[in-house]
Amino acid sequence: MNSTDKQILNLIKARYPIIVVESHEENRVCEAIDEIAFNLDVMGEQTQVFHWDFAGGLSQVVPAPKKNENNPIAKRNPAAILEHIQAFGQPAGELPAGPRAVFVLKDYHHFTKDVAVLRLLRNTANALVARHQTIILLAPRFEIPADLEKQLTVVSYPLPDQGALAEQLDRFIDQLPGRIPVTLNGDRATVARALQGLTRSEADSVLAQAVIETGEMGLGAIDFIVKEKAAIIRKSGRLEYWPEQASYADVGGLDLLKAWVRQAMAAFSPAAAEYGIEPPRGFLAVGVPGSGKSLLAKAVAGGTMPLVRLDVGALMGSLVGESEANTRAALKTIEAVAPCVLWIDEVEKALGGGGEQDGGTSMRVLGTLLTWLQETTAQVFVTATANDITHLRPELIRRFEEVFFCDLPHEQERVEIFQIHLRKRGRDPEAFDLAALAKLTEGYTGAEIERVVKTALRAAFADGAREMGAADLELAVQQIVPLSVTMTKQIDEMRDWAGRARPASSKQASGHQAAPNRRALMFS
Repeated sequence: MNSTDKQILNLIKARYPIIVVESHEENRVCEAIDEIAFNLDVMGEQTQVFHWDFAGGLSQVVPAPKKNENNPIAKRNPAAILEHIQAFGQPAGELPAGPRAVFVLKDYHHFTKDVAVLRLLRNTANALVARHQTIILLAPRFEIPADLEKQLTVVSYPLPDQGALAEQLDRFIDQLPGRIPVTLNGDRATVARALQGLTRSEADSVLAQAVIETGEMGLGAIDFIVKEKAAIIRKSGRLEYWPEQASYADVGGLDLLKAWVRQAMAAFSPAAAEYGIEPPRGFLAVGVPGSGKSLLAKAVAGGTMPLVRLDVGALMGSLVGESEANTRAALKTIEAVAPCVLWIDEVEKALGGGGEQDGGTSMRVLGTLLTWLQETTAQVFVTATANDITHLRPELIRRFEEVFFCDLPHEQERVEIFQIHLRKRGRDPEAFDLAALAKLTEGYTGAEIERVVKTALRAAFADGAREMGAADLELAVQQIVPLSVTMTKQIDEMRDWAGRARPASSKQASGHQAAPNRRALMFS
């Protein structure tokens, strides 16, 4: 019995009249409640369980009805079922505690706006306080009417945890035909971890799809799991699934940041959890636009986990409280598809303002996000990027495990970036004098070096589709004015601020490793 089942059991024992259980997994929750009630034998009295839905009416499930009993009670009327519950086991004119019973009402959240139903719910709740009977309202999401706020309690039923999914994976494998090879070996925990965030039925479906398309039960299932989670993200409407994949090999420079991320991501493994390591919350990358911050965020997911982009602007609504509700719903979706990578791009634009222009809405959204960053236990690795350090709020910075400063690339790193972009476009880097090109592009960002390669390719193609030469690249360098020229003051200010952050590259002088020297100069 998991902790949520124990909570429901204790609420029933404590005679809570109405319990709301929020979950999309109707069958799984009903099975859990039936099991709870089956084992709730008090002084030899069995707790009865009844299920109700609008199509089928009321039927008893615990204890199991006898074969010769009549069909389910046809009480499809949402008011009639409450009248039935009020009269259940009550002799006329008497108010004993009555028989022990749990009534699981499905579909009922659709009827609570009816004033007659709402009044009956309040009356029924009052009647059940002195009785051994409980109503459980089961719904994916339940909007609590103000009239019922003090008469019911809400339980959010969690999705299957890694242990439950590992058991489900074992059952799935045991039921496979003998001709289907199982190539997981010692990687079952890896697949079970990837399944986290899916319902039980979704997990079975995606595993079956993986077996059908690959002909085996192996690590290839993870690709199908990621696609299934991407579909969940798209359905939410508040988040963006980022299908573009990248690897660390696509990111030039930033060796210290890449090394830290690799070490941090290793802490998400089952072995790390057994060792007692808590996964880090994530990092904030601050620095010059075009220095590779966003590209690294894409590389963190690396195709093995969903990459979810949070667009804070899409969360903002026109109604009072709508933005905060949208934020909470988005964060629940993120937790549902965990383990995943959450990418918040240019975080200072979305969450760095003071909130005076929108009546404090952005501050409330920020508060919701900060609380979630602090309290969530879901395996979500957050990568946030920022260009304008003047708008970064201290309370936001403190939520991240590390803050890195990404400076302009060093000469050796510019060689590496040229190699990446030439290979990406089918050119041999050995055919070019990259050391000379690196010297020519001093002060250029990685994004600007990519523009150099693209511009040179277009020029060569326009000139009779000839092969691109060194002259084309040198001409492209002259045509592009780098940010280090147009934003000299802003970059200098960033470097002054960089003493508060770790350097993203071992080649850069900016970062807190240089801070002691500056302090020595200040006091000399």
